[in-house]
Order: sequence, then C-alpha cells, then structure tokens
Amino acid sequence: MIRTSTLFFFFLITLLSCHDVDEDILPLVGIYRAHIVGVAGPFDLIVSTDRSDDVLMEAPFDGFEWYIVKADIDNQTERVMDIQIDRQNIASFTNMKGSGFFRDGNIELNYTIDFDGEAVHFKLVGTKL
Repeated sequence: MIRTSTLFFFFLITLLSCHDVDEDILPLVGIYRAHIVGVAGPFDLIVSTDRSDDVLMEAPFDGFEWYIVKADIDNQTERVMDIQIDRQNIASFTNMKGSGFFRDGNIELNYTIDFDGEAVHFKLVGTKL
C-alpha cells in the first residue's frame, strides 16, 4: 500500500510540474528601450518567459533600483495582449502591482509601488529593440 501511494505521489508531482511556455506570448519576449514617464530613461526592460502564460520583467521600475516582477499575460491570441502584475513583494517593505498592454512591439505599464506605506504611481513605456 505504501509503495503504491509513493508511486502515485511521484507520478502526480511529475504530471503537475510540467508547465510548458505558451507560445502565443513569445512576441512579447525580448528587450525593450523603455522610459518611466517623468522619472527616468532610457534603460533596457528585459522580458523573459516563466511558465505557462507568465513572464518575468526586469527593469528599474522606480527609476533607480532594478527589480524583477512576474506578470500574467491575457488575450494572447488578440492583437493587443493584456498584462496583469498582481501584488507582489519586490524588496523589503516594497510591494508592486499594476497592469498594461503590448501591441505591435510596444509595451505600456501602469503600476504602483508601495514603499513601506507610501504609494507612488508610475507609467513605463517601451519599444521592442
């Protein structure tokens, strides 16, 4: 019984751990020349695949410090892809959330960074290199 349960458990883990990248998000992946409106730029925004329809984005989202955030991509088969950044901790006492879109090699993100209780709103725009 224990042997059967163990084999079933390992089979289940193997099955659930297989998360292929959704090929529809690949046009979004790459390096962008980006600016934060009124704060900083230009700098490189790096977008890479994570799992399924999620991507990782790396940039100085506050204009100074480099952070990595995870974003969910919706409407992958449409001309305009929606980007959703769920609330996540990006540094000690620092949280970020936001949304945006990707269309024709251009990306725009509207997001809020909460610096230990002080919320600051940002807009990032970028063009794929």
